[in-house]
Amino acid sequence: MLKRFSTASLALILLIQLNSPANASLDAQVNLENPRVVPILGAMDESRPSPWAHCSGYLYSPRIVFSAAHCSYIADSNGKLVLNEPPILTVGKPNSSSKDVSGRVKVIKSFVGDFKKGTVVGDLNDFIVYVLEKDLVPMEPGKLMTLAIQTELIAASTRVMAHGYGEYRDRCNPGETPPCKRDWSNPNKTPSEFPRSPIGIHTLAPKSFFPWLAGDREKELADEILFPEVIGCPSDSGGPITTLYKGEVIYIGVTPNGWGGRGCGGGGEAFDESKLGHTSPVHKHLDLLKKAEAFLKQQASTQSKTKVSITCVKGKVSKKVTGKNPKCPKGYKTK
Repeated sequence: MLKRFSTASLALILLIQLNSPANASLDAQVNLENPRVVPILGAMDESRPSPWAHCSGYLYSPRIVFSAAHCSYIADSNGKLVLNEPPILTVGKPNSSSKDVSGRVKVIKSFVGDFKKGTVVGDLNDFIVYVLEKDLVPMEPGKLMTLAIQTELIAASTRVMAHGYGEYRDRCNPGETPPCKRDWSNPNKTPSEFPRSPIGIHTLAPKSFFPWLAGDREKELADEILFPEVIGCPSDSGGPITTLYKGEVIYIGVTPNGWGGRGCGGGGEAFDESKLGHTSPVHKHLDLLKKAEAFLKQQASTQSKTKVSITCVKGKVSKKVTGKNPKCPKGYKTK
């Protein structure tokens, strides 16, 4: 069932949002209800795992994670993608503590599409698919929004939920102007140990609700989904935006980019009344998902063809057995 609002009700909601604090993720509450929210953690080497999330993600299936492309790349003004990620990326279990090193699985492959920097609206097509070294947890593939469903959701001004491991207190001290530095000694100014969701009502919005949106901005955002505000703080990047559709939770896209919000003190823009969030819908990136699934299929096929050898012993007698799944003959033991 879709949550629907009358035009007057939505206008009131937008008015409340436009006069609310500059970022809706401030004072976000811990939310462990979504079983697919995962921390993406960066490290210089395996002996020094990070205690804080580098970004957030959505576990689509046991070895496939959706996140934001800017967690791994910088899109420069010339259209070139520059790799900008820690040497090692691992993914923690859903809703786990970002400080818990047990169960983390390494990212071994990533697929990114037409991620680019817009001329006036920042990052566009900000979506990446990570492939894990092994299964994180058993899980059926998630439910994804289609173009047809997107049209229906926007027409209904559907309520959405954001999730992420980002900061949930304003980095800035009184009188400071963003961007403000993290205070690592202050636990309220570091990324969250557990995933959180912004408080308040958050909706999808048609372009008609942004009368100031015109020209190059409108053109660049033609294929993006719009929100009445920026939803998220640093480290929330890549976290899922979901909604309830016909009794099922479906995935829409990653935590929105945007402008007019302070990013909990992490962003460089001052708050203004024309705030807007935007994200690239998942259905635009199904080619990346297909590539990831093909990679896993090829990897499984290669592994199934690989022959291995074991040494079997019986008293002083030893012999090698080679095969895809070699076993020692009766009476022999593996050395």
